[in-house]
Amino acid sequence: MMVSDEGHRTTGSVRTQDMSVSWASEEGMSDDNTDRICILTMANGQIRLTMQSSTINLKGMRLTKGHICVFALFEASGDTGAAADKASEVFINNMMKYDITKRPAASVLKKCLSKAEKTAKKEFGNADYKASVAAFAAKDMTACTVNGGRMLILQDDGKVREISSPATEISTIGTSWKDVMMISGDIQADGDSMEDDMRSPIGDIVSKKGMRELPGSSSMIRVRKT
Repeated sequence: MMVSDEGHRTTGSVRTQDMSVSWASEEGMSDDNTDRICILTMANGQIRLTMQSSTINLKGMRLTKGHICVFALFEASGDTGAAADKASEVFINNMMKYDITKRPAASVLKKCLSKAEKTAKKEFGNADYKASVAAFAAKDMTACTVNGGRMLILQDDGKVREISSPATEISTIGTSWKDVMMISGDIQADGDSMEDDMRSPIGDIVSKKGMRELPGSSSMIRVRKT
């Protein structure tokens, strides 16, 4: 796993036995990056976790012998990133307790996202954030968007499917995917540009999309099947 923090920008990449993942997060013209990127891989009893927030509770974690990857992007939709930060932490802490090779991923995602929302509302009064989550049991994918989070999926048939929901939407994708792109902020991305966006070096994406010049935080997570 490679992670680079250049002050206002965070980039990173990781390869697993089934996919390659890269990400970039930029604070833009604001003084603080209010996005939260979560990169979780579990395989053969080992766990790797990268987050922009710091507090990770490993108590009660059940290590799986299977291969699980969970990628999540939480985006503040208000003036502060506190709710997104707390929600991302609670979500990942709870996801690490489940083996989604043995339990339906959709039900696990629903449960963990519900706990994250309840905690954020309890502490801040309003769960003011968006989220997108891609969960993989080996290559079997389950996708979820929350409160307007965005995700693009290039399918095996060459068509690009965009997922976004004003509430919480969970979709069972299965193995019929080639590329996945999760986006926050005002990043311009669609089916027509996705193929080129997936090929470009992740550092070039920041310049290409003008992420540094956007008014607020923006982030991208890219997943390629290998």
